Formats: sequence, structure tokens, C-alpha cells
Amino acid sequence: MKKQVRNFNPNLVLVIMVILCTIASYFVTPGAYDRETVNGITRVVATSYHEVARTPVSVMRMFEAFPDGLTGAAMMMFAVMIIGGVVQIYSDTGVMGAAINSVMKLSNKVGGGLIISIVTLVFMFIGGILGWSEQVIPFVPIAISLAISLGYDSLVGIAISGFACLISFAVGPFNVFTVGTSHTIAELPMFSGWQLRLVALAVVAAAWLFWTLRYAAKVKKDPSKSLMAGIDTSDLVIPIESDNTLNAVKVLSLLVMGVCFGFTIWGLLSKHWGFREMSAIFLIGGVIVGFMNRMSAGEICDTIVKGCIGAFGGALIIGLARSVQVVLTAGGLVDPLVHGLTSMMSSASAYVTSVIMFIVNFFINALIPSGSGQAMAVMPIMIPMADMLHITRQTAVLAFQFGDGISNTFWFTNGTLLIYCGLGKVPLSKWYKFILPLHFFFFIMQLAFLYFAQMINYGPF
Repeated sequence: MKKQVRNFNPNLVLVIMVILCTIASYFVTPGAYDRETVNGITRVVATSYHEVARTPVSVMRMFEAFPDGLTGAAMMMFAVMIIGGVVQIYSDTGVMGAAINSVMKLSNKVGGGLIISIVTLVFMFIGGILGWSEQVIPFVPIAISLAISLGYDSLVGIAISGFACLISFAVGPFNVFTVGTSHTIAELPMFSGWQLRLVALAVVAAAWLFWTLRYAAKVKKDPSKSLMAGIDTSDLVIPIESDNTLNAVKVLSLLVMGVCFGFTIWGLLSKHWGFREMSAIFLIGGVIVGFMNRMSAGEICDTIVKGCIGAFGGALIIGLARSVQVVLTAGGLVDPLVHGLTSMMSSASAYVTSVIMFIVNFFINALIPSGSGQAMAVMPIMIPMADMLHITRQTAVLAFQFGDGISNTFWFTNGTLLIYCGLGKVPLSKWYKFILPLHFFFFIMQLAFLYFAQMINYGPF
């Protein structure tokens, strides 16, 4: 009997980290930095490290860290769940499906290359600007079916949809889950420095589109060149519901979504809004769209709850990651860890240090594949390090975002990657053969952007 392969569980990793941090609190030499608040920004006093009394974490305190972590991260968790509920409204009303279907039907009038380019850019907008990732899973089979119907293969289908979204999510200038969480912890103005991240998104989008179109053209010209040759994917072709079209109501629904997003960005940039206001705006938009599509008040509530339940797994990771921070703080481990790391890297240049931050986060992402969860776990350590090693906090956030982001298309521990490959029947070995050469380009690109960020003193601070 073939042994069943279990999916990697990031929650278990975080629980193990809590246990290990608890044990470490009994052995690590305690110490602390003094902190000062200047113009509302809390900073570490670099020369103030001193010994303090040991505060080992008891077993009871370790278990208390879990509800404390959930409570401390409640605002971010509920924001993720509310947005998940709103996305569910757009999904169940057929608004998103109709929008994608409308693009797909253009294949009867224009070439396949243009169609897959449009679909790719739509999904890249969703991932890079809206900051959605797992939320597009219901639409991936439609894109796969379209790609196969146009004479391509299922790998093209997941490349133009799910992975286009995931790759743009990695460098999204307004990514709520990575940048938003990091900026909250770093006390930076929400989504500040978006201009450089927008340029990074443009570079990534251009490279991804070129790479995908190059492979798609090769497959269309000679199907034997397909990495999926010999794998039966005929059952992945599904009929597109012809009655699910963009009528006036659904067009207005998309307009409401655009207005909500634009209004939210305006508030975040000019009014210093946070997760509370952002959640409220999207919730208002979701309710309006529900009523516009003739959902009853009860159906809207049920749909939002359904979406919240679907997003709960990702939200829980955020709370568990905060539990790690709770134990690190209770055991007096944060400052000794910061002191040890800064001492090791004190002789390195600021740029080399930012690259090390990037690479470390690349490997951490294998263990914590949640962007917001990883931010919650590592940013409390990276921010004081950045302050003392003469790196701007904004550069530290960029190093984290790069380390967390594009590696989502590499690490097999990422559940979303496995889901996308599973939907297209794409073996991981075939996926790696497709993506690894491009990863080399992305690695060089990220090093270049970190160098530029260091050169311009990427800020505001």
C-alpha cells in the first residue's frame, strides 16, 4: 500500500518554535537594550545593552502565550477573515467569474497569445495590487481549461492564473498581508515607499509575462515540447457557463470593488488608516455588492461567515506567530538575539546586511509560508537590528518582502503552490524545470533592488 503524503503544517512549526523558545529561556544569557521614543517612533539605544535577571517561561506561561498571541494579533486576524468574507461574496455572486469569463470569450476574436497576456495581467493585478493569493483558487480551473482549449497545456493555465497572482503578490506595493503587517510593527506610515515596490512589480510582471509567453508559444508550435507531454489533462477542460456574463449589475459590482480599494489606499496613505478602517471599507463594499446582486441580508451574513471560515487558517497562523513573539518577550530572548546577530554582522556593510536579511527570510519562508505570519515572527527582531546596523526600516521591510515573496513559488512546503500544481496535474519536478531558470533572474533582480534601496536611503526612515 502506498504511503499517504501529508501536507506540511505551518501551524505545527510555530507551535514547535514556541516550545523551543520556552526551553531557550532557561539557558540563554539574559540581557536588554534601553529604548527611547523620538517623534513617536520607538528606537533601540545601540550602546545600552546590559545584563538583566533571567525570566524563564513556565509551562503554564507557555500555554498562556497562545491565547495572548491570538488576542494581540486580533485586529490583523479579523482583517484577514473579513476580507475573506468579502471575497466570498464576489465569488458566490459570480461577479469575479463573469469578469474572467468575459476576458476568456475574447479568444473567439483575437489570438491566444493576447488572451493569455490579458488573463495574466488581470491575475497579476489581483495579486500585486489587491494582495490576494489563495482567494483566486476557485478561478484557476477556469484558466487551466481555457489554456488547454487554446492549444496550450495545463502548466500554462496555472502560470497565467494562480502563479501569476502568487508571483505578483510577492512584490505587491500595497500588500495588506506582508507590507501592511510589517509597517504596523515597524511603525512606518502604512504603505509608504510604494513607488519602489511598484517598479519592482513592473519588472517582475514583465519577466513573468515574457517567460510564460515564450513557453506557451513553444508548446503551441510543437506540443511535444510541452513539459506536460504524456500526462492526460483532458478531464481538466470544463464548459464555461455562457449565462455567467458581465451584465450591468456585475459591472457596477466591480466598480464598487475598485472604489473601495481606491478609497482604502487613499485613507492608508493620507489619513494613516490601519487594519480597522480597511476592514470596514471592504465590509461596506461587500454588503453593497451583496444587495446589488439580490442577496438577502441572511444570505450576505452566511456568505461572509463562509468566507471568514475559509480564511481562518491563514488568520490563525498570524496569531500563532504572535505567540512566538509573546514567549520571546516573556523569556527576555528578543534583545539577546538581536545583540548576538548585530554583533556577528557589525563588520558587514549595510548592503551585505540587508542581503543577509533577505536570504535568512528566504529560508524561514520554507517553515512559515504565511506572509503575515512570517512578518509577525521576524519583524520584531529585524527592526531593532536595522536601527543599529544603519539600515532604514523601509529597507528591512523590503528585504523581508523579497525573502518571503517570490520563494513562495519555490518551497514545496507552501500549500498554495501544491494546490495550484494539483489543479493542473503538474508534477513538482516539471514545475521546477519551468521556474528555476527564472528564479535565478529574480534573485539577481532582488539583490539589485536592495542595493538601490541602500543607495537612496529608502525611507521615510
